[in-house]
Amino acid sequence: MSSPLRASRLRLALGALGLILGLGVAFFLLPDASQQLAQKLKAKQEAERNRNQQVQQLQELQQLADRIRRGRDTLENLEARLPRGSAGELQWSLSKTLHELAKKHGLRLLTVKYGLPSREGTRGSDLEAVDVEFVAVGVYASHKAFMLELEGSGLPFAVRDGRLEESPEGARLDIVLRAFRKAGGPEREEEA
Repeated sequence: MSSPLRASRLRLALGALGLILGLGVAFFLLPDASQQLAQKLKAKQEAERNRNQQVQQLQELQQLADRIRRGRDTLENLEARLPRGSAGELQWSLSKTLHELAKKHGLRLLTVKYGLPSREGTRGSDLEAVDVEFVAVGVYASHKAFMLELEGSGLPFAVRDGRLEESPEGARLDIVLRAFRKAGGPEREEEA
């Protein structure tokens, strides 16, 4: 009988030892394992957040590069379309267009003045600018149609200043255009 009792005590001692080991694992190893799991999950979320930020930054940089490329292409296209003739030829072209459009829209050009060709503001490039100042008198609706058609004429200019006033003769439009041309005209290209 002592043998079954001894076996029961041995089993009880082994069970108690197993219980103590189990509780030790539960108190010491499981929290550490869950802490490691939490750290891994946090690191994974941080890595995903960083990756998403980098993807967003890459997309923004790609969009910026695309805008720069389109802008460069637009500038190259515009520069290729700039007239290469002399400043006089540019002035003649502008004068002809201004007079034709004024006549078409029933406006009267009072003055048309041309400035001297200038490279001011275009240092480092072969662009040359010519200021053109004109005054047109007529009906407001005609001025609007005139300016819209002038803008769509394909001439290489920008409106530098403009003023629309009422006068005894009708609406008075004072405009200063800045026209551009390639300074390397035919006479310079032959030298190269």
